Amino acid sequence: MCGYPRVGAAMTRDVDRLTRRTFDVLVVGAGVYGLVVAADAAQRGLSVALIDRGDFGEGASSNHLRTIHGGLRYLQTLDFTRARDSVRERRILARIAPHALRPMPFALPLLTRGLRTPPVMRLGFMLDQLVAYDRNQDVPGSLRLPAGRVVSRAQALDLFPTLAVQPASSFALWYDYVTLEADRLTLAWAFLAAANSAELANYVEATTLLIDQRRIAGVRAVDGRTGRSLEIAARLTVNATGGAIDALLEPARASTATPMLLALNLVTSLDGGRAAIGGYASGRTLFMVPWRGKALFGTWETRSTPPADEPRSLEEAVHGFLSDVRKAFPAIHVDRGDVTLVHHGMVPAVATRQGGLQLDGQQRVHDHGFGAHVLHGLVSVAGTKFTTARATAEYVTDLILQKLGTSPIPSRTAVSTLPGTDLTALALPDGRDERPPVRITSEVHAHLTAVYGSAYDRVERFAERLRLDERLSDDPPVIAAQVIWAVRHEMAQTLGDVVRRRTALGATGHPGPQVAARVAQLMAKEL
Repeated sequence: MCGYPRVGAAMTRDVDRLTRRTFDVLVVGAGVYGLVVAADAAQRGLSVALIDRGDFGEGASSNHLRTIHGGLRYLQTLDFTRARDSVRERRILARIAPHALRPMPFALPLLTRGLRTPPVMRLGFMLDQLVAYDRNQDVPGSLRLPAGRVVSRAQALDLFPTLAVQPASSFALWYDYVTLEADRLTLAWAFLAAANSAELANYVEATTLLIDQRRIAGVRAVDGRTGRSLEIAARLTVNATGGAIDALLEPARASTATPMLLALNLVTSLDGGRAAIGGYASGRTLFMVPWRGKALFGTWETRSTPPADEPRSLEEAVHGFLSDVRKAFPAIHVDRGDVTLVHHGMVPAVATRQGGLQLDGQQRVHDHGFGAHVLHGLVSVAGTKFTTARATAEYVTDLILQKLGTSPIPSRTAVSTLPGTDLTALALPDGRDERPPVRITSEVHAHLTAVYGSAYDRVERFAERLRLDERLSDDPPVIAAQVIWAVRHEMAQTLGDVVRRRTALGATGHPGPQVAARVAQLMAKEL
């Protein structure tokens, strides 16, 4: 590489390190489930490799409603276990990544019959008080969530005037979290894995499972950056490839029999207000969530598996989604031209009694060492819930230790803060004279703090050293140094890696040709 002078060490991409030894664990797939498994296993002392055919968190893990929820909806079916799991994991994320979360009020218009009536919701909130009795335990004060309640229309409009778009006479009001830097929260698990000596590489595609007498011994893969073939050896392989979970298994005549749906969320140019608002359409509950000052609508799923990689089927799904949005929010006129970004990904589904498919709310962990077609040394994992991915990964890592014959080692992912989280460092001083001696405006400083947490000062000094405090956009106020930082320290390889997942330049839509060209120019000097 050439270009700007180098500063410090980082998470670097070196595919040669993947072939020099036999790892305890190879994780194929760098969505949130694969990343947390890699981080957990590495933190427990196992040697870990992780690869993905794309970028970290590029697929379905980038396609969610940017909310961390406490499972209130599960109480409607008296599923206390899932509700309790969601409350626990929401609280854990608030403790290990407090800089990444913000409380958000949610309001759902109530009906005159069924499970969405005021009496039923009051009962639900009473149960939530019991199930979520410790929801604020050891949570920073700014992230503590009040109890939910049923309010009249007048009370609701007094609190949040935007609720006038729904004609209901009463609303259920509760609080969950929203994460403005959702992709960076996912990426933080990659940093944690790397910090515990895991070997990570994006753009490395597993093409074939290596089989040695009914035992999976790793994978044969291709480096997408060079076209080079390589073999990665491991005692145990975790298939966390999301929508491709059975595609990886097919050549080995194995399967998890997991049907898939296309899930979508839409970022629009509309004003999002100050509260997330619910609505109903076609048997779905949709939400309009304020995110970066815009209205984010979701989540919507197809009822059947669409054709693979078919742009026309995606556009048809978008139009179906918008049709339901207009039904759910008739006072908000949303057209295709209002949509600035389409988040989409394939997610696990289950068959309905009517013969269709619906979103599978449970995680799937498949041990291939049992069943009709035995393949030892292989575990597959898939799920749809971002909030509870950590708990699923803890279970998978427990299973890995058991299958490797290793003594049980407790997981630490529930108590170890994610990289960039240091509450002492985030207690920012008021005076500029106490701040790092760099030419950074207060607006850019606030942006860097939100993006990098307690590592903001490293990025600021990096910008000063390289003399790259040039702003690439006004909103968000991304500076040029962040592009170089992403390449050197965060394994960014493509324009999309930087614009979509390392910075917020493309968070709400295309950043514009001039911004994209400048990012490409900066990256070209490095890559």
